[in-house]
Amino acid sequence: MSTRPRTTPPPPPPEPPSKGIEVGLLPFIASIVGVLFVCGVIGGVLWVTREDGDGPVATHTDPTQPGGALAGTPQLDVALDGETLVFTFDYEGLQEGDHFEVRTGGDPDQVTGTPVRVDGTEFRVGVAPGVQQCATVQVVRGSQRSGWSQVQCETVRKS
Repeated sequence: MSTRPRTTPPPPPPEPPSKGIEVGLLPFIASIVGVLFVCGVIGGVLWVTREDGDGPVATHTDPTQPGGALAGTPQLDVALDGETLVFTFDYEGLQEGDHFEVRTGGDPDQVTGTPVRVDGTEFRVGVAPGVQQCATVQVVRGSQRSGWSQVQCETVRKS
């Protein structure tokens, strides 16, 4: 047997302190700030929309009309001028900047096409003799619209 003393390897050097807490601290703080921000937004929305608070301001013109609709409908008349039909319109309360939109068709049930903008109070349509033309009109003021007028029809007489 050997009389040499046993040697044990020296213990490993101590590791530097872990920075896990410092590295994890930034995401933790960011998540707390995020939660507080979301809570603040929700609280602000609830505060603004509370029942006794001032609600949004109404912008429609007549409380009896659907939101954004102008009250009433325009008056539409039609007259013959040779082979031209002259549709004239009037609207009580017409303001500067308002315009009319006209829809036309061959009979009262076919007046459903794309509206045509008219910047005045008259719309002329040349029609062949014996052909019927019908129209309806509405007033447009910005994003507000009136109801459509009654459909008016006329036929150019054969010469």
